[in-house]
Amino acid sequence: MFKLKITRDAVLCLAVLWLLLSPAMAQSSGRTVSQNQSATGYAELANNPAAPVKILEFFDYQCPFCAATIPALEEALRSYPGKIQFILKNTPLAIHPDSMLAHQAALAAGEQGKFWEMHALLFQNQKKLKLADLLQYARQLNLDVARFQDRLQSGYYKAAVEEDRVLAEALGVLGTPTFFINGHRLEGRQTVERFKRTIDVALNPASVRAAASTAQPVAAVGELDLSYSPVRGKKDAPVTIIEFSDMQCPFCARVSPTLRELMTQYPDQIRWVFKNFPLSFHHDSELAHRAVLAAGEQGKFWEMHDLVFADQPNIRREDLFQKARSLDLDIARFTADLNSDKLKHNVEADRAEGIRLGVSGTPTFFVNGKRYSGTMPLVQFRGIVDDALASAGTNAAATANADKADEVTMGNANASVTLTWFSDLQSDLTLRATLQIRELMRSHPGKIKVIFRNRPLETHSGAMRLHEAALAANAQGKFWQMHDLIVANPQRDDKETLLSYASRIGLDLNRFQKDLENDKYRLVIERDLDEAKRRAVQGTPVLFINSVRVDGLQSQKTIEDILAKELTGTLRANSADLVH
Repeated sequence: MFKLKITRDAVLCLAVLWLLLSPAMAQSSGRTVSQNQSATGYAELANNPAAPVKILEFFDYQCPFCAATIPALEEALRSYPGKIQFILKNTPLAIHPDSMLAHQAALAAGEQGKFWEMHALLFQNQKKLKLADLLQYARQLNLDVARFQDRLQSGYYKAAVEEDRVLAEALGVLGTPTFFINGHRLEGRQTVERFKRTIDVALNPASVRAAASTAQPVAAVGELDLSYSPVRGKKDAPVTIIEFSDMQCPFCARVSPTLRELMTQYPDQIRWVFKNFPLSFHHDSELAHRAVLAAGEQGKFWEMHDLVFADQPNIRREDLFQKARSLDLDIARFTADLNSDKLKHNVEADRAEGIRLGVSGTPTFFVNGKRYSGTMPLVQFRGIVDDALASAGTNAAATANADKADEVTMGNANASVTLTWFSDLQSDLTLRATLQIRELMRSHPGKIKVIFRNRPLETHSGAMRLHEAALAANAQGKFWQMHDLIVANPQRDDKETLLSYASRIGLDLNRFQKDLENDKYRLVIERDLDEAKRRAVQGTPVLFINSVRVDGLQSQKTIEDILAKELTGTLRANSADLVH
């Protein structure tokens, strides 16, 4: 009865979340190494469609980091014979003008059984990807060159490449290479150690905490000068996260909201320290670093930091001044600080410290002295923080887990907008509602608090059991992980499936099963049902954006318009006028 009008097809939305969550998704994921092609190199190492680990790589033939990652990827795949299926997704970036044709060339070669041979040639000759070069490679591989050329000039495979790019966009892939290993995201150039660590976690999800605790402290971190570094959080917090970041790095921008959410979930336990590490090939980065520091001289470091990351394509000098004006900074003072030797020295000092610690890419983190790199997902950060709290003698279960069995939330606890979400986990609409709400969270970081309310519908026989399972997972700090697995396939409500989900996300299975058998959370759900009755919530999804009610799946624009008015206070002011 409700319609969803969003920019991506609803079927694609379903595929996207399933892609992120399920190891079984690869059967429909397009071009894989199991094609009837003459596989060479690492292709032949990972061609098992029934493998428990699926690795997707979004790649670009002109990307130097994609090429540089191949040896590490090959070594990692060789270490797990029969346990991995490797799947490629074409993601030619706009900054690489010859890449689109190169991707079509690989597919055209694959039509003649030579995909991997062409794949290898393209990476070996990244600076020679014009049409004439591609035709030369076709001749070198003894292809039917006329047929190959026709495929390129007619754009025969362009739609297939675009299909992969749409999927990349839906998954928020901003750069290459980006990997999904059973849904776990890795971005940028990777080491064999990191590949293996992530594959091990995919094979044994319960090992997330163990993987976190294997990192060894770097003694030299204790010698860092933090006296001038911007800090978020309490000075005496038991966990210190030192981030070496590049303001022009897309991966740094992507991890920033994750860190903000982490600090929301651990409000008194984390101190986040920022260190400047502009990379040499990001030409606008050093000036952007001095700009955020100059804003910091007027108490607005983090505001400028967030503005720059939200608008990375526009960080030249005039763009930075425009951002400074939007923050109501003293422009004369900002200009003087931007050009000052002091801030230049601070940036160089941080970069020198990073080099001394072996930092070569961004983002790189030191969590209580232990080193981690890349855009780790929230669940991995939580495992690392919990391990650090345990090592510091802090009871993480008592102090770090803000979620309670009777209150499931997401987002900033102090946000200006509260979104109360009445949901039925067995409804086919819930997956799309989930994607819509997460898009709101992504596009308005720190401005929304989501409160989840259980509203299993009487017409869905297994809904109550699914909600009880989600709350049992919540008691172990894993509500949203269980929620996502359930809504990806809501008709699976049997005990065996729920136990398999619990095992996959690393729950204490005995505790989880006992909670289900004892109906431990039935009263919590019934309390939410009472609230739903008082609010006349008869179907799902139903959202209350502050006091504004939204029934069913509405268009993203409708939701955004309501949210915008709430953020500016317009609706509250109008309501007050009506009362008076």
